[in-house]
Amino acid sequence: MRFTPEQAVEVIKAIGPAVRRAGINLLCCDAAGWDEQASFSAAIEADGTAADQVAVHTGHPYVTPSDQPLPTTRRTWMSEWSPNGTTWNEAWDGQNKAAARSASVEGGGGRRVGGYDGLAVAEAIHTTLADAGASGYVYWFGASVGATRGLIQLDGPDYHVSKRLWALAAYSRFIRPGAVRVAADSGADGVKTTAFRNRDGRRVLEILNTGEEPVRTGYALRGGAGGGGDARGAVYRTDETHSLSRVGTARVRDGRLAVELPGRSLTTVVLR
Repeated sequence: MRFTPEQAVEVIKAIGPAVRRAGINLLCCDAAGWDEQASFSAAIEADGTAADQVAVHTGHPYVTPSDQPLPTTRRTWMSEWSPNGTTWNEAWDGQNKAAARSASVEGGGGRRVGGYDGLAVAEAIHTTLADAGASGYVYWFGASVGATRGLIQLDGPDYHVSKRLWALAAYSRFIRPGAVRVAADSGADGVKTTAFRNRDGRRVLEILNTGEEPVRTGYALRGGAGGGGDARGAVYRTDETHSLSRVGTARVRDGRLAVELPGRSLTTVVLR
């Protein structure tokens, strides 16, 4: 990809009307870094004709991470990412923490891009949805052979499943198309939370405890299922020994939900 933001604007204005007449959404521009995509988005938004043609702004976090909103009010997608690495790694928290840290590379301004264990992917998803405000996250890619960063390694007649698959599944299985992200905060150090309301009314909390120690935290729910009253749901865990396994029942009493979070784990709460 070698065109400039200015050239992208001219191409969008040239092909945009035909694309729209064909009933196809136009996405742009899949820059290799999120900061780089910001320059494309800014140029598009500065031209009213081009801005009207672009339905979704798309970028990648290979060079700089997707950790802040793009300069547009349109939808944004992280449309491709696969972490770096030279070996197959199917662990949740790396074969050891030092190895997991060394698997990361530095993006612009010292911001991390990379890490190929399950926990690193879960944190990347959280950052993209919560900090960058993206409405789509596309992991690249599903399955491959050799020293792959894919979710599944194909090995002749056999296959091996990485914890990256379960990190992605924790979000994609329960947060369905059309879901809306709602404000959520645990107030606990090292705990990162995103929350979503699906079209069918189900509420989903994704709670990532990046610390070493277990944490017990609570949430006050407002509106919808469980808001101000009682509700029940399911609790799932993803960590070194669990792969999106159901580990209990979530109980909301008087609008409050208490959750146990083991260290270095992803907890998914689905409220009916």
